[in-house]
Amino acid sequence: MLKRFDEALASFDRALALRPNYVEALINRGVTLHALARFQEALASYEEAIALWPDGDAAFANRGMTLHALERFDEALASFDRALALRPDNAEALGSRGFTLHVLRRFDEALANYDGALALRPDNAELHSNRSVTLFELKRFAEALASGDRALVLRPDDPEAHANRGNALSVLKRFDEAMADYDRALELRPDYAEAHTNRGVTLHVLKRFD
Repeated sequence: MLKRFDEALASFDRALALRPNYVEALINRGVTLHALARFQEALASYEEAIALWPDGDAAFANRGMTLHALERFDEALASFDRALALRPDNAEALGSRGFTLHVLRRFDEALANYDGALALRPDNAELHSNRSVTLFELKRFAEALASGDRALVLRPDDPEAHANRGNALSVLKRFDEAMADYDRALELRPDYAEAHTNRGVTLHVLKRFD
């Protein structure tokens, strides 16, 4: 996978050598650098794109995600806000803004963003999964479970969605079902520390010490 990203980056660099003001190549270069966790370089690529095309929402939306990765959350929100001012129906910017708001523990605002994004993309599994986590933090456990169910209908092999649904089931005292979700999460990702921990807590409640 890394080799593919490196190859893609080389292609974007070649395109930009031929046409330095190629905004689409700058944005895609930023996306690739972000995927390689080269966040400062990604940010620089988005900044170049924005300087060339300040009315394009895509560079601001992707810039927001990179600022989030750099834990510059207030700047990330400002970047998402700019993207949404330019294109209010940018579902990716809405969902990413919700994720940043969740990290900042602004859960009601995060939920509103996820709902807005899902109105535009109702079959996006990641949005349903993230919405489930936010509802859990708001102690709206039955709704969290429903969102988790929807996420797993759309993407059955998502270990995080299984673990998150297990958390909701555990709080609702549906421990056997929670165990099944934790087991599935660990089958998909054996090194998932949080799922191991929550599975252990659930086993303790069930008094299954064997």
